[in-house]
Amino acid sequence: MSFQTIINNASTITLDVMPMSSAVMTRSNRLKTATRGEAIYKFNVGLQTLFQYNGTNRAMLQTLQTLGRTTEQEITLSNTVNMGYIMGYAGTISAGNLNALTIDSFANSTFVVDTSTTSGILAGDTIFESGDYIQPANSRYTYQVREAVFGSDIALDRVSVLVNRNIYTSTSDNGANIVGQAFNVANNCTFPVKCLSQPSHTLQPGEYFTFDGDFQFVEVIL
Repeated sequence: MSFQTIINNASTITLDVMPMSSAVMTRSNRLKTATRGEAIYKFNVGLQTLFQYNGTNRAMLQTLQTLGRTTEQEITLSNTVNMGYIMGYAGTISAGNLNALTIDSFANSTFVVDTSTTSGILAGDTIFESGDYIQPANSRYTYQVREAVFGSDIALDRVSVLVNRNIYTSTSDNGANIVGQAFNVANNCTFPVKCLSQPSHTLQPGEYFTFDGDFQFVEVIL
């Protein structure tokens, strides 16, 4: 039993990736806002399933209790029935060309991507569409593309990819050096999370039980 099992059985998934911010209205009726931190991924997961209260599911409840709020596990949305579209790739280049992309450098929220080993990308091809999920292959962290990237953007075998948050350095990434790495794309991307909130469960007639609310999973940034 793992957090992934909860994701796989989800009836609903609510995603929140807004950066932490604050707002105040001054005495002169001026709205002041400020960003207080990086965007992190949060997932509220609802399960409307009626579970049978048997040995397997009772063990599941105990495992969830043991994992609690302090255990980190990796999740993806790609295993969820009928929800693969959430992280699906929206660009148009081939899987082979996607796999050939590597990270030349990065700064702030921009990857500079080496396209020198790709083949046949046309000017009108979409390398990444806005909202596509990408993850350096050896990294903990997944990012989303902010602006569409086209074949026509390639110059001297390099193309810039702007993402939704600053790119984490090796200090915050278990010492990983992402330069030279390929990307996990779309449903191959993962998130390291802890379960901030676990709902109670209610026993139902006929040896069944239901969860009384949503699970909340929050991305862990080192």
